[in-house]
Amino acid sequence: MTATRKRHSAAWLISTAWMLMTTAAMAAENPTQGDPFSPTTLKDWVSVISTLITMALAIWGIWSGLRSARNAIQEKRKEHRQKQLAAARDMMKEIFTDPLARSAMRMMDWSGRTFTHEGQTYVVHWRDLKPALVVHEKGMGFSKQQEFIRDCFEAFFDHMLVLEHFLNQDYLHEADIAVPLEYYAGRVMSFPDTYDGFLRAYGYSEARALMQRLAEGGK
Repeated sequence: MTATRKRHSAAWLISTAWMLMTTAAMAAENPTQGDPFSPTTLKDWVSVISTLITMALAIWGIWSGLRSARNAIQEKRKEHRQKQLAAARDMMKEIFTDPLARSAMRMMDWSGRTFTHEGQTYVVHWRDLKPALVVHEKGMGFSKQQEFIRDCFEAFFDHMLVLEHFLNQDYLHEADIAVPLEYYAGRVMSFPDTYDGFLRAYGYSEARALMQRLAEGGK
């Protein structure tokens, strides 16, 4: 409550008390006849008015407390929202500055892109993604390019997994991460034959759930 409102409330209470005391004095000078329950003396009226003032103060105190509590809740919500925005900004920065995760996003976006990793150069086409992301079986081997592709998508899906965890903890607000990621989520969900087996086999079911929501929200 502001200082001005506090002064107005205090003035109202003082004014009300003065009016009640004046009324009591006038009533004491002209007592009600024939009513045994009506105050007849100034002392009686002072007692009644004191009780009324006490009740008014109690009501005002409750109202003031409730108002303060509501303001505190609103302030907490505002602070929490600011923390969510800051967390979303920082986590988006982590994803888009992670070289492997960023490479995975470029692979989804552009076929035939050239990548350089650990001194090796790879040209990755969309047709290369599905054989690189198959579930590993005993005796199966992967080329250097396929290992690179797998590393990139593991990094990207790891980030999605972390985002889903923090969303579940109310540390993030989904709308804050939807715009930069819904396109890539849509690319993943549009090609289940390429990605679903990998996601389900390697513990990315929660990441898949997030990408499905983002993809549906972006339609």
